[in-house]
Amino acid sequence: MRALGESQADVLAGFVILVGASMSVLYVDSVVVRAVFGIPLLVFLPGYALLLVLFPYSSAETRVSRPSLATSNRNRAGVTFVERIVLSFGTSLALVPLFGVLYFSIVPDGGAVSVVTLLAVGVGVGLLLGVYRRLQLPKPERYSFPTKVWPATGTNRALNVALAVVVVLSVVGLGAALAVPNYGETYTNLSLVTQQSNGEFVASGYPDTLSAGNSEIYATVTNHEREVTRYTLVVQLQRVETSSGSASVVEYEELARVSSEVAPGETWSTNPELSPEMTGSDLRLVYLLYEGDAPDNADTESAYQSTFVWVDN
Repeated sequence: MRALGESQADVLAGFVILVGASMSVLYVDSVVVRAVFGIPLLVFLPGYALLLVLFPYSSAETRVSRPSLATSNRNRAGVTFVERIVLSFGTSLALVPLFGVLYFSIVPDGGAVSVVTLLAVGVGVGLLLGVYRRLQLPKPERYSFPTKVWPATGTNRALNVALAVVVVLSVVGLGAALAVPNYGETYTNLSLVTQQSNGEFVASGYPDTLSAGNSEIYATVTNHEREVTRYTLVVQLQRVETSSGSASVVEYEELARVSSEVAPGETWSTNPELSPEMTGSDLRLVYLLYEGDAPDNADTESAYQSTFVWVDN
């Protein structure tokens, strides 16, 4: 137990950063707090954990100070403390972008919580594997973070207890990060698109006039709410008056009302049949999106999302 405490101060600090990063993403909106924990997680810890697994040995200079061990250990690779710190930054800057590219190629709609969680899990596993590798070596050969300035016995016991507590907290924190969605990042995207002759949908080419039947305009609703959501889309044709740069609705006609349940990450595309009776120029064709049911008197004020195009009829 004493041997464990002597050499694991770096692992303890690493798990503190992992817990802090996970908790700050879940519960803290402060940019400063997220930076304090997030920057070490991104630019230092991944490389440090990897080096701990690959090089659990102390540096050659340290081992050669023990003449009796110099011959038996001459083939074991080790890096100095300064080299380990420098390589940790460089390795992290190489690993994290690769992790990001791989993650988002598999999960295009992934959010910050899942990214931080998976990265923290990987770093945590690396730190624990590094501890295991280090403890398999004779004590004089182990790499340990420089803590010789601290009193030995009391510090060892405190580090052992703190390491155990932080490992438990990290497991709980990472589990919460996996289980609890980050509601600050949920949203729904409402778009109006038209279909080109080649079958491609683009957000342009809207018709200038509106006629009875299925409109050339498609409304697409993409669910990023991280849960199955029932949407109601209301389509209105509005006559508006503009005064002092603001528009007010003086008359409107509801043309369609459709609903659908959309799974997380999925897109609902709809092209409801429209039969307008209102005539005139510079009319506003408005699409009002609601979560759940829409009120009888739907408007842009109460809608969750809204968008429009100008048409003549």
